[in-house]
Amino acid sequence: MFTTQRLYYDDPYLVEFDADVLDRIPLQDRFGILLDRTAFYPTGGGQPNDLGTLNGISVLDAYEDETSGAVVHVVPEPVDGPRVHGIIDVERRRDHMQQHSGQHVLSQAFVELFNWPTISFHLGASASTIDLPVDVITRDQAARAEDRANRIVRENRPVAVRYVNADNIAEAGLRKPTERSGDIRVIDISGFDKSACGGTHVRMTGEIGPVLITRIERAKKQTRVEFLCGGRVLRYARDANRILESISQTISASPLETAKGVKTVWDDFQSSRKRIEELESKLLDVEATEFPVRDGLAVAAFKGRGIEMLKLLAQKISARPNIVVLLADESDQMRVVFARSADSTVDVASLLKRTLDQFGGRGGGRPNMAQGGGLTASSAEEILDWAQRAIPK
Repeated sequence: MFTTQRLYYDDPYLVEFDADVLDRIPLQDRFGILLDRTAFYPTGGGQPNDLGTLNGISVLDAYEDETSGAVVHVVPEPVDGPRVHGIIDVERRRDHMQQHSGQHVLSQAFVELFNWPTISFHLGASASTIDLPVDVITRDQAARAEDRANRIVRENRPVAVRYVNADNIAEAGLRKPTERSGDIRVIDISGFDKSACGGTHVRMTGEIGPVLITRIERAKKQTRVEFLCGGRVLRYARDANRILESISQTISASPLETAKGVKTVWDDFQSSRKRIEELESKLLDVEATEFPVRDGLAVAAFKGRGIEMLKLLAQKISARPNIVVLLADESDQMRVVFARSADSTVDVASLLKRTLDQFGGRGGGRPNMAQGGGLTASSAEEILDWAQRAIPK
């Protein structure tokens, strides 16, 4: 059984190392390299794996083998030789250290202020989240936790790695209990937080950089808090500023007044849309009243009219007495709407079924109105001609 000495446990700033190759295993179209020691962090504990190279060959993934506990380094091609030189992607490592250490600070801030423990943590590619066991978190509460976390960052407190035997863990003062055995790795943020953790962390809280909560949402009877730390906050601020500037230019409002300006534009749009719908309904009334009817049939083919408009028109036409309405529309697909007047005995749902049997597609409805889509024919007129002939005499 192979084991891997994890160099990042004691020195997360180590980004180059040498190691002996213990084994090579096939992984479908890739290869797994097992080493006696590694600085590559494998996915786990809510934190993604490190990336980098072994002897210049890209490490695509790193994970812990469930049976042996060894770290498997996934590479796209064989790595030759008994020894390798590993190089960690330092920017990715630094980012993960900022996010993970920031999570410890933010989680403890919620505990200190509101006694809300973190249930789970996820470090994502663009944002990270913690889940808290409460129904609602107000923006004011989030801001208080955010302020507390940023105060700890500004105080630049030491972040130490300590090892505590499981027999003495009760006296360690951990924020969250752990079920691990043996010597337990503890991340100790001086005078603020102690947590059992195997992840990579900064040496001083000042390295975390600013902590920003970006979203609060419900998630499975809990509340999910999305946040950013360090360089991600700067990138977010740049993107947000660029977007606000673009919006402000579009609506002629200062960047910090854009929310009010957008609300005004949205209200105007909603009012205009309602007015347009009212006018379209009146036009449809006129169109339905004047729609040509021959031998009790109102038949027409359209292009790009849309299924909802087709249904509304059919409904209005069929309000007239003793009429069967057959409408078709060619847009992204061939669609039909069949309808009948209240005093007509034609079952348009049955007529639609026979039409779909003839031209394919799917649909359904009631005896007085039915619709279908995905029909295949050379033209809408071909479908309508066939449907007219299929109406029982």
